[in-house]
Amino acid sequence: MFKSQKFFRFQKKSARVIKIMKKDYKAYLGGSVIMLILISAIFAPLIAPADPYKTNVTKRLEGPSLQNLLGTDSLGRDILSRLIYAARPAVLVSFGGIIISVIIGIILGLLAAYVGGILESIILFIFDVIRAFPPIILILVLLSIIGPSLLSVIVILGVTIMPRYGRVVRAETLSEKEEDFVEAARSLGADNSRIIFKHILPNIFASVLVLSGMDMASMIMWEAGLSFLGLGLQPPLSSWGVMLQESYQYIQTAPLMILWPALAIMLTMLGFSTFAESLRVALNPKLNQEV
Repeated sequence: MFKSQKFFRFQKKSARVIKIMKKDYKAYLGGSVIMLILISAIFAPLIAPADPYKTNVTKRLEGPSLQNLLGTDSLGRDILSRLIYAARPAVLVSFGGIIISVIIGIILGLLAAYVGGILESIILFIFDVIRAFPPIILILVLLSIIGPSLLSVIVILGVTIMPRYGRVVRAETLSEKEEDFVEAARSLGADNSRIIFKHILPNIFASVLVLSGMDMASMIMWEAGLSFLGLGLQPPLSSWGVMLQESYQYIQTAPLMILWPALAIMLTMLGFSTFAESLRVALNPKLNQEV
């Protein structure tokens, strides 16, 4: 009975969120961009018109044409194909980094708020140590020690932004664990794990979801910036940051070469940001008149 009631409440809340987002153009705009990026990343070998790594120096720095819709780069590679393949590391870094941040942040935040005591002090100290360093300095130092690679970028970015998730979860949990329904569950004999995962976590996950959506855009920017500096993906692998790095020296002779990856980064960040904003409004009844 209780499970059916919880499912009904979840279904009702989901229907309300979807109804609100259907009326928001930001949801359509952001969702369309996100779907385009995901499709490009998943089906890149089927969508790309040419081999992104095949060079042809006789066609280097050519402008858009029927054979190469966005032109070619300094090695004669098809720019459109490289843009499509570059969606893969962008998706991997954004989703991978967010997943690491969310999982670690939720675990530490819940432990800090629910257990308290010396464990809370230790966890908060870890958060403070990570946040004490400017993100760019911390990321650059760790990457210079570990070495540039896709996996190292994902892990380091995930750990760097993890404290914000931990603090959000801790604050939400401190508020939720004093609610009447938690006290009722405890009086009925529910153990701590059941209270945390069945009663507290579902009520705080909306905040984590909105925050993660907004951080997706930052992750893509970080991946492109680190690759541009030579600390992310390495050539000849295709990345929007690598494409910016390779085209920077040709900005005077072939300006379109740097324009395409810059547009890809901008539109992807805009898509994630607008969709996250729409989701934030839909999940917060105070920002909407509809119930």
